[in-house]
Amino acid sequence: MRPSPTQCSWINPEKARYYHVFLDQDLFGDWTLIMVWGGIGSNRGRMHSTGVASYEAGVELGGEIARRRSQRGYTCAPPTGRS
Repeated sequence: MRPSPTQCSWINPEKARYYHVFLDQDLFGDWTLIMVWGGIGSNRGRMHSTGVASYEAGVELGGEIARRRSQRGYTCAPPTGRS
Protein backbone atom coordinates (compact mmCIF):
# COMPACT_ATOMS: atom_id res chain seq x y z
CA MET A 1 0.00 0.00 0.00
CA ARG A 2 1.32 3.41 -0.93
CA PRO A 3 1.15 6.10 1.78
CA SER A 4 -1.09 9.10 1.20
CA PRO A 5 0.48 12.54 0.76
CA THR A 6 -1.18 13.67 3.99
CA GLN A 7 0.02 10.83 6.24
CA CYS A 8 3.19 8.72 6.08
CA SER A 9 4.88 6.34 8.51
CA TRP A 10 8.31 4.73 8.56
CA ILE A 11 10.08 2.26 10.83
CA ASN A 12 13.70 1.30 11.29
CA PRO A 13 13.60 -2.25 12.68
CA GLU A 14 17.38 -2.36 13.23
CA LYS A 15 17.25 0.58 15.62
CA ALA A 16 13.64 0.00 16.79
CA ARG A 17 12.61 3.54 15.78
CA TYR A 18 9.49 5.01 14.16
CA TYR A 19 8.68 8.26 12.37
CA HIS A 20 5.22 9.59 11.41
CA VAL A 21 4.31 12.67 9.36
CA PHE A 22 0.83 14.17 9.11
CA LEU A 23 -0.26 17.09 6.94
CA ASP A 24 -3.36 18.70 8.41
CA GLN A 25 -5.45 21.79 7.83
CA ASP A 26 -6.70 23.76 10.83
CA LEU A 27 -9.99 25.60 11.26
CA PHE A 28 -8.51 28.75 9.75
CA GLY A 29 -7.45 26.97 6.55
CA ASP A 30 -3.72 27.01 7.37
CA TRP A 31 -1.65 23.87 6.70
CA THR A 32 0.55 22.29 9.36
CA LEU A 33 3.05 19.44 9.03
CA ILE A 34 3.19 17.38 12.23
CA MET A 35 6.18 15.08 12.79
CA VAL A 36 6.23 12.43 15.53
CA TRP A 37 9.19 10.12 16.24
CA GLY A 38 10.57 7.84 18.92
CA GLY A 39 11.42 4.30 19.92
CA ILE A 40 9.19 1.34 19.08
CA GLY A 41 7.69 -0.02 22.28
CA SER A 42 8.66 3.06 24.28
CA ASN A 43 6.33 5.59 25.84
CA ARG A 44 8.83 8.31 25.07
CA GLY A 45 8.98 10.23 21.85
CA ARG A 46 8.89 13.71 20.42
CA MET A 47 6.53 15.77 18.31
CA HIS A 48 7.15 18.88 16.25
CA SER A 49 4.74 20.89 14.13
CA THR A 50 5.67 23.27 11.34
CA GLY A 51 3.39 25.67 9.50
CA VAL A 52 3.63 25.42 5.71
CA ALA A 53 2.51 27.94 3.11
CA SER A 54 0.23 25.58 1.17
CA TYR A 55 -0.83 21.97 0.71
CA GLU A 56 1.71 21.58 -2.09
CA ALA A 57 4.52 22.95 0.10
CA GLY A 58 3.54 20.45 2.81
CA VAL A 59 3.60 17.54 0.36
CA GLU A 60 7.01 18.70 -0.91
CA LEU A 61 8.40 18.90 2.64
CA GLY A 62 6.94 15.47 3.37
CA GLY A 63 8.77 14.14 0.29
CA GLU A 64 12.05 15.56 1.57
CA ILE A 65 11.46 13.88 4.93
CA ALA A 66 10.70 10.58 3.15
CA ARG A 67 13.98 10.83 1.23
CA ARG A 68 15.95 11.40 4.47
CA ARG A 69 14.17 8.55 6.25
CA SER A 70 15.06 6.23 3.36
CA GLN A 71 18.73 7.29 3.50
CA ARG A 72 18.78 6.46 7.22
CA GLY A 73 17.45 2.92 6.83
CA TYR A 74 13.73 3.48 7.47
CA THR A 75 11.14 1.58 5.46
CA CYS A 76 7.59 2.65 4.70
CA ALA A 77 5.12 1.24 7.22
CA PRO A 78 1.41 0.57 6.64
CA PRO A 79 -1.04 2.71 8.63
CA THR A 80 -1.66 1.34 12.12
CA GLY A 81 -5.33 2.28 12.25
CA ARG A 82 -4.83 4.10 15.55
CA SER A 83 -5.89 7.72 15.91
